[in-house]
Amino acid sequence: MFITLFKRAIFLKIALLASILSLTGPRSVNAAERQSCFNENLCFITIENNKTAKLLVRNDFNIPIRVSVNMKGRNVRPLEALNNIPLQPGETKEAFFIKAKPGKTWRYTWTSELHPGLEEVNHNSNILYDLPYSSDITYPISQGPNGSFSHYGANTNAIDWAMPIGTEILAAREGTVIGYRENSSHGGPSDEYKSEQNYIWIQHSDRTVGQYLHLKKNGVTVEFGDLVKRGQPIGLSGNTGYSTAPHLHFHVSGSQEQGDAFRTFPIRFKNRNLP
Repeated sequence: MFITLFKRAIFLKIALLASILSLTGPRSVNAAERQSCFNENLCFITIENNKTAKLLVRNDFNIPIRVSVNMKGRNVRPLEALNNIPLQPGETKEAFFIKAKPGKTWRYTWTSELHPGLEEVNHNSNILYDLPYSSDITYPISQGPNGSFSHYGANTNAIDWAMPIGTEILAAREGTVIGYRENSSHGGPSDEYKSEQNYIWIQHSDRTVGQYLHLKKNGVTVEFGDLVKRGQPIGLSGNTGYSTAPHLHFHVSGSQEQGDAFRTFPIRFKNRNLP
């Protein structure tokens, strides 16, 4: 769900790239401090001068999360850093701190991924999932696992189905709703929309999480803490967030304690074999 790429230069040149979920544009806090928030709940604070840069991350979700931050720089110490950070609700931690080499033009980039839950989990490959929509209707897969557009790295096993906005989405597996967003009406194929994605997170009995992304505004029909059954309607598909066309993105994932914050798992459906 959840990879964000920030490209920053010391002269305040900022660009943004993400595969599932992203950040809002930078918001000025003071001359040396800027804050950007992912879906209003995960905030990154950059504190910078002409010699150093520090990145803090704050969890405003009401559940624990893991955040991984991968920094690469030029003419800085250290040149690289990869930190996997557990965060309780309301907690703020340092993601990295770098120093510029004297007399050098310096810059750095960083990528960030997040996932609900702290503990590392495994997935039972014998579990068969329902399709996340009515099996009476067929929708084409617009991007499958290992897709070259965005289904690589931690998102290797994600699946996108092209479908009209407002298609009823069903729970592919029973579980508990641990997070959702439905207040965004914006979407498109440019960076400015990468923080505008509506979603539902459903945690399963093995603590893996089913993620249903790009939903319609006001298109979530469950509440936080709801116990949902397989095949139960949970929302409506949409085109919010970073999206080239209306579709549903679905994957099953789990937190990792090292490296990337999460990984996706290969899954099988009892009523359809993926190509």
